Amino acid sequence: MATVNGTASSQATYSYLQYKNKIGGLVSGMDIDSIMEKLMKAESAQMEKLQQQKQKYEWKRDAYREVNTSLSAFRDGLWDNYGQSSSWNVKAASSSSSSISVTATNSASGNLEISEATMATAGLAKSNSTTINSKQTLAELGLIDGTVKLQGLDSTGTKLVEKEIAFKSTDTVQSFLNSINSSGVGITAIIANNANGGSTISLKSNTTGEGVQEDTKSSKTIMGVTTDAQDIFSKLGFSLNEGNFNTGNTAKNASMTVNGVTLTQATNSFEVAGYKMNLTQDIAANSKINITSTTNTDDIVKKVKEFVETYNGLIKDLNTKTSEKKNITYEPLTDAQKSEMTETEIVKWEEKAKAGLLKGDSNLNKTLSAMRQTLSEYGASSGNSLYNLGITTSKTWSENGKLEIDEDKLRSAIEKDPNAVTKVFNGDSTAGETGIIAGLRKSAKESIDSIERTAGKATSTSDETYSLGKTIIGLNTKIEDWKDRLKSIEERYWNQFSAMETAIQKANNQSSIFSQ
Repeated sequence: MATVNGTASSQATYSYLQYKNKIGGLVSGMDIDSIMEKLMKAESAQMEKLQQQKQKYEWKRDAYREVNTSLSAFRDGLWDNYGQSSSWNVKAASSSSSSISVTATNSASGNLEISEATMATAGLAKSNSTTINSKQTLAELGLIDGTVKLQGLDSTGTKLVEKEIAFKSTDTVQSFLNSINSSGVGITAIIANNANGGSTISLKSNTTGEGVQEDTKSSKTIMGVTTDAQDIFSKLGFSLNEGNFNTGNTAKNASMTVNGVTLTQATNSFEVAGYKMNLTQDIAANSKINITSTTNTDDIVKKVKEFVETYNGLIKDLNTKTSEKKNITYEPLTDAQKSEMTETEIVKWEEKAKAGLLKGDSNLNKTLSAMRQTLSEYGASSGNSLYNLGITTSKTWSENGKLEIDEDKLRSAIEKDPNAVTKVFNGDSTAGETGIIAGLRKSAKESIDSIERTAGKATSTSDETYSLGKTIIGLNTKIEDWKDRLKSIEERYWNQFSAMETAIQKANNQSSIFSQ
């Protein structure tokens, strides 16, 4: 395809009007179609400039949205991978027995010896053997529509939760039990057939522990009834004591003797001296299970490197977009020009035409500046800075803003203070600092919001909600006005050529009369 100064030439026909009475030079012998094509091509030049301008704005809008996709992924990834204290757990714990699983938080210190432990169990209540079956309706038990209020333990086993459960006389026993299970009261109810042909209903607490002592009751509450006007549970075969279900000795608290001190609680998960321990089975008296921890330097160094690579990848992408040179000789193609090109040629052309769309862009430069500022200023006064971890900003112009790691200095900092990395990335409450992850996420969010005001969201349904969209709407209006104007111009030209052909025809007719 031929080009002129980098812009594709075209011989495509420009036709905005289906003019029915046009005369194609049959009398004059002129190639009026060709003349009209050239005339309309010249007349259409201004409209095509508007179309090319619109295309540039649409490309710029899409380029902005691609940046926002990258910023959103970066922001989400910061939280998922580096924003939580567990992300920078520098301690690795070990246990000398499989009877107890253990993890170490960053505050884990010293060694623990477990000499005895008993697992917590959940309360269980069973109905008396009965002929009630799961498909039986509550009406058959003599019940009408009503409600009942139950109590159960919350997930910690230290507080009671109360829920009201509504039922209808037409409900089956099974559907009523299902309502208990879905109520959130912390009780699981089932019904099962017995070998003797009867059935048993069981209620089990979803949480372990001995329950909560209420002032109005002599025994602890694990599962209980606070309101039961129709005695539905009595009719289901349960006996109650002060409103509590009889759980016998099924419920127990967990106990653990650590370094000679016995700890008791409702659940099997203990936290001592920064160690999180979970009992998986009872531990016999006078046992010696040792819990220790070590600083996990290699994994933390690896994690820091991953962060730096992620950050540098974003910075490189933004730097590329703001520094990419424009190809001023490649303008957006018109429809007429595209009609003479292959798909491959169009793609290659547009790749060059799109270059430098965000060169020197203020939104992106502001983002780069905000992120650099976050990294350089954070922790400068408290000593919780990236610099103290051996992480600095490159001084090379081509690597502007990217981070570099002095691994030896990083390892030394971790060994000196295992919490140093956590303080930098997740914050130090004692210094009133929130961490660079929070700062970078804030900068990314501000940039995302700014770009959305300029280019909208990918899901935007109206161009009127963002500035580039309003510009595109304005250009669309001008383009439509030009199309109407070109129709009038084309009609005028055809009328003029038709008048010329008619005049020549008349002259020819008169000439033939005189020649006779």
